Amino acid sequence: MQERFQSGGRRRGVLLLVTLLILATSVPLGAQDSAKAEADQYRRAARKAEAEYERLSRRLAPATFGSGSGECDEIVGRFCLRFDSGPPRPIPPEAPRVVRARRDAVEALRRAFAAAPGDLRVAGALVRYLVEDGRPEEAVSAAEAFAWATEDSTWKSLLVGFGLHARGDDVAALAHFEEGLARLPPAERRRFERVDVLLAHPEESFYRKLDEAEQERYERDLWIMADPLYLTPGNEARAEHYARHVWARLLSEAPVVFGMVSWGRDLDELTLRYGVPAGRERVIASWSLDAQIVERFDPDQLAFVPERLRTEGVPETPAPGDPWPLEHPRARSGLAPVTIRRMVPFAHQVTRFPAGDSVVLRVDGALALDSVAVDSAGADKRVSAALFVLDSAFTRIAERRRSVAPVRDTVYVSFEEVLPPGTFVYSLEALEETTRFAGRARYSVSLAGVSSADSLSLSDPLLAWPYGRAALPRERGAPSLRPRASLELAPVDTVGIYAEVSGLAAGGDDATHYRIEVSMRRTDAAGLSRAVRWLGRLLGLAGPDRAPRVSWEGAGEPGRTEALAVDLDLGDLDPGLYVIELAVQDLVAGTRRDSRKAIRIVKPD
Repeated sequence: MQERFQSGGRRRGVLLLVTLLILATSVPLGAQDSAKAEADQYRRAARKAEAEYERLSRRLAPATFGSGSGECDEIVGRFCLRFDSGPPRPIPPEAPRVVRARRDAVEALRRAFAAAPGDLRVAGALVRYLVEDGRPEEAVSAAEAFAWATEDSTWKSLLVGFGLHARGDDVAALAHFEEGLARLPPAERRRFERVDVLLAHPEESFYRKLDEAEQERYERDLWIMADPLYLTPGNEARAEHYARHVWARLLSEAPVVFGMVSWGRDLDELTLRYGVPAGRERVIASWSLDAQIVERFDPDQLAFVPERLRTEGVPETPAPGDPWPLEHPRARSGLAPVTIRRMVPFAHQVTRFPAGDSVVLRVDGALALDSVAVDSAGADKRVSAALFVLDSAFTRIAERRRSVAPVRDTVYVSFEEVLPPGTFVYSLEALEETTRFAGRARYSVSLAGVSSADSLSLSDPLLAWPYGRAALPRERGAPSLRPRASLELAPVDTVGIYAEVSGLAAGGDDATHYRIEVSMRRTDAAGLSRAVRWLGRLLGLAGPDRAPRVSWEGAGEPGRTEALAVDLDLGDLDPGLYVIELAVQDLVAGTRRDSRKAIRIVKPD
């Protein structure tokens, strides 16, 4: 029944098209001229309405007084680019008169579009203004009507893809973009696909020296790493890149009014890097009353596109307290996907456990939901969470997904994946789908040199909440082992430590014997600070360093993995970055292995 209905729909479409063609050929020449004149009249009226909107959007922009001058962080063609140095100021809403002018332009364009539905300039402006007005469903409908009416097989797909992307349907948008790009001449298609302007300068030079096939492989890897969330279908970053090319084409055909400059390559570049401005303001010079137009981009944009993928690679897990790479203050590009309301860092701890010739990669995370997500939570509230692992060729080789119930306002996850030695990229992600609140941590990790089936092997220390009087864990799944996600600790904290050692040699009594030492050292103290503390101790003006240390000896069964667990009192350490070091001495074989993990001591709020 469904197939007959669809087939009938196609037949009706064909019949309608044939009828229109018959009517068009049977209309007297004078009537055709009259229809053309009417369409031209509607086009002129629409153009006038567009110009009025563009003019008012600048003339009625909020005004501030100041010098309007200052050093540029970067010069892009005719434009001075400055980055905010602190919390971004909120972008003020548009004046009601500007909103009305845009909607008047939409109505004028609708009339012109009805008279000339295959005119790309009219259809493109209509779709653009509908998107700007927050009406993506209408934008998709207008783009689909243009696709039905036009003979332009390229732009009918690109314009529909543009509307679908604005609606948040990036799977369908990418399919339309790729369909349109396939019909472009090769040179024009490559202009859409190239990523030069998104890369830092050393990386840009590297990219440009590649041949076309190598550039296409590079672009594949770049967009894999730029995808905001692997949890969501489609690739929002790649779809946005193509949509920005369409934006640039549509903006280049807007009427030029007072306060605007003609379109050029510099505006192309800025649009590809940061999209369209989210707001404007007029900065009026106090001494001359001259006004400058300042355009501001979305302050919620994040630096999803890696700027130095080949010259520096994917960053390793940062030290506790280090800045989130996605909040790079001077990023070459930015993106705020419509499919994600807000994205924050996913606090997590990475631990590597030997497993014969393989390595168990363990990731423990905690994501605190924001007030919007918490307020929408019901009794059966669930959050989608996942761990994805990519190999050195950026091919996804493993993924673990689960639906997690928050504990009060926080989502806790633990994932384990068995992998061979090597270097990998992991992506820990969570998405609250109702409010589109997300968390992400995506970094590289080396699993080389961790495991060996025939020699002494030691895991990283897994830092946990203190065991207190509970039974010490004898395996990773023990209830008393509660891993910490955040490794920013207070000076008076006590931290539980868990590790595993294997490959211990058997002694004459058919048992293994080993010695464990846990210690701490500060890693961020400057040489001068160390010298001052040493002199103070020498003169009796300062006490000894208070970094804690604990050691003990144990025995076990040959061939068995030994679990090591202890509570470590941090001893009221000074704030700063420290490393917890774990060392194992095989008292039978005389071999030694050590491992470490960084923590940051911070003052309580």
